[in-house]
Amino acid sequence: GGGKGGGKGGGKGGGKSGGRGGTGGKGERTKIKGVEGQPKAAGEDATTTADKCSTKVDEKTRETIREAQKRLGEEIVRPLAEKARENAEKALQAMPDSDEKKAKLNKIRALNLARLIKEHDKKGAENGGKVVKRAAESASSGPALKRAKSSQGAVDGAADGQGRQFDMTQVVVNLANVGANFGTKILNRDLDNKHDRITGLFDWEGVRRCCKFLRKERKWQVSGVINENFMGTDQREGTRRKVPVPEDIKKMCEILETPRLTGSTHSSADDEMTIRSAFRRNCRFLDNDNYRDWLQQLKDEKVRSWLNTYQDMLQLRYYWDKGTGTFELLEGNIPDHLLASGVTTIDKKKLWTAARA
Repeated sequence: GGGKGGGKGGGKGGGKSGGRGGTGGKGERTKIKGVEGQPKAAGEDATTTADKCSTKVDEKTRETIREAQKRLGEEIVRPLAEKARENAEKALQAMPDSDEKKAKLNKIRALNLARLIKEHDKKGAENGGKVVKRAAESASSGPALKRAKSSQGAVDGAADGQGRQFDMTQVVVNLANVGANFGTKILNRDLDNKHDRITGLFDWEGVRRCCKFLRKERKWQVSGVINENFMGTDQREGTRRKVPVPEDIKKMCEILETPRLTGSTHSSADDEMTIRSAFRRNCRFLDNDNYRDWLQQLKDEKVRSWLNTYQDMLQLRYYWDKGTGTFELLEGNIPDHLLASGVTTIDKKKLWTAARA
């Protein structure tokens, strides 16, 4: 990795840290499959070989990331961090697993994230819009619509009552609700049947089809809430044996485990966690439960107000087509930009000509 190969990473990272990409021309070089000579994804040019970076993240990069987290907030930085992670894993995919690889992965991921943050800020300046500041800096009361820079799938730049921009590229799914509904509607399970009482209504195949739809059809980032150490049947196994979360589902969906708690006040902890997880991300959430109890009884005032104000816009409902076995969304007929501004009822004749976005 010396000479030209030690370019950016070798000069800056390898010079002080003693990385492979130093000054020599005969240093060992690790080739990264599918990267050299190929078009680079956003942020990917932070490194093209494992040798270009030392294993330590420099203070300037760390400071860039820390400052962005304070200035932009989690709803903006999180998707950028996910993209940076994917770029880093792609760059090191040909390198054998080792402690050295883990250290280099962290370095490359940090470099990518810092670059993506700069690109985000640059685009905001080019579009003449202000980069969204975190809620603590611009919080205000009331559900009035606020305007901000449109990015990350926001509803025309709309923000919630705390000044946080909506992220319509993410969705939090109550997996227990989806899996049990699939078992009832498609597998015809019934708790009056003693065999179904043993296995339960839930089946992982329903979760699988739901996640595939959300990822492939809508291109959304999916997070799924499920009870800790949950076990359920999986049609793909061909048996009624209960299994933990299948690996293919883990790849499509970030699993958020709800702690197993005792006491009747926590009997619907997965519902509460679904709401709170969506609130923190300021994104959509999917569940056929109407949440009437939570609309009234959520103890956190900020979360309760958010749910009451934006439920119609952010909560997705769904159904199963018994004829085809497919998962489908029910999204309503009031445009999101109207729901974001607090409009929940409108004359149907006005919908004939209302803008969709």
